[in-house]
Amino acid sequence: MEPFRIEFLELHQIGPFQNSRITFPEKLYPEKAEIHILTGGNGAGKSTVLESLALTFIQNSQPDFLQTKTWTTLSKVIFRVPDGSTGWFIYDGKWNTTGLPSSIDHYRNNISRDNFSTTYFSLAVFAYSGYRRVTDTVVTGIQELTEHPLQNAVNFNLSINPQLLLQWLVNTQTRELIAKGKGDAAKAQKYRTNLNLMQQAIGEIIGASVEFDLEEDPLRILVIVDGQPLTFDQLPDGLKSMISWLGDLLMRMDRLKWENDIPVFDRTFILLLDEIEVHLHPAWQRKILPVVQKLFKNAQIFISTHSPFVVGSVDGAWVHRFKKKDGYSVLAGEPILSEDANSYEYILEKIFGIHERFGIQIEKELAKFRTIKRDILAGKTDYNRERFQELIRSRSVQSAELESIIGMELKQIQRLTHQNFLEQAE
Repeated sequence: MEPFRIEFLELHQIGPFQNSRITFPEKLYPEKAEIHILTGGNGAGKSTVLESLALTFIQNSQPDFLQTKTWTTLSKVIFRVPDGSTGWFIYDGKWNTTGLPSSIDHYRNNISRDNFSTTYFSLAVFAYSGYRRVTDTVVTGIQELTEHPLQNAVNFNLSINPQLLLQWLVNTQTRELIAKGKGDAAKAQKYRTNLNLMQQAIGEIIGASVEFDLEEDPLRILVIVDGQPLTFDQLPDGLKSMISWLGDLLMRMDRLKWENDIPVFDRTFILLLDEIEVHLHPAWQRKILPVVQKLFKNAQIFISTHSPFVVGSVDGAWVHRFKKKDGYSVLAGEPILSEDANSYEYILEKIFGIHERFGIQIEKELAKFRTIKRDILAGKTDYNRERFQELIRSRSVQSAELESIIGMELKQIQRLTHQNFLEQAE
């Protein structure tokens, strides 16, 4: 059976989209996750795409994250999956499904079952925002989690419950200790494996050792970062954010029964990430997506971002660029295959449409310099000599890079005009 994936998405009269079709090419590297990066200015529709994908997998016909979007009775969300099935949602006062593919229909029905402990899944969907944070909460001991593992799983604003996450961490580590005490090394290792993989992943991103430790009195989870024990409230915001969504994802997957007992990190699922680089230092932004791409090799991941460091960090991801045209959001061309060999200057220009290399004031000064340069090369004699000499004199004050750029252009002018403007300015 072909692995589940979303092949395309059509948006009609929803949010900033009038009529748009977004095709999602397959991944090139079997050992890595399929990643689709959504870029564009504020209001270009990146979050609308993610939310429309989430709409496909929830039962609530009025999801709160779509309440702020503009729609009409012509609004439609259409998608297709590998078995050739096409499904769509039509708005007629509420979002109604029409002809759902059997795989999604089966998934939605399974979510509604109260006794999830006897239900086996072969697909799951999760949605996270980078703004969510875990904080310290009171844990009294081992307590069974009764909430469905997929409750609010595709609600960007509600997907993380700090109490549940910390309770699961306490439960997992306590059960590991009990198994060790009984001499059951295999069972203890089963509890430890997923935690170890998450610790290693986060440690790889931040460049430091990370370990979750169970403290007895009071009963709580500490995060040991390079040997320093920290409560969740003491963690940097970026580390809180990563632990929040990665920890929640692992908790939910660990609690789901999966067909054929497939290990957590080998499962096929959909992951929707909305600006997870928020709070992250650029050094961490460069590492988070490659780690996730390697960790969840069978996932299809959709991520919105404003960060060139995220876009330039991975090989084999598809970059979908959105722009505004005539008041609507449209695709700015075919998807581009990302390569980590591309420079950030290339990414800023090609992906984000930013051609400037310096701050606004310096760019203005460079523009003035080049305007006068063109006048000189055109043989004009009425250019502002004093202003040109002032710009030449100030180049070294600004930066070595700017001095090098202007120096090269002065050499070009001198070669073409046989005038030494550098000596004149000095």
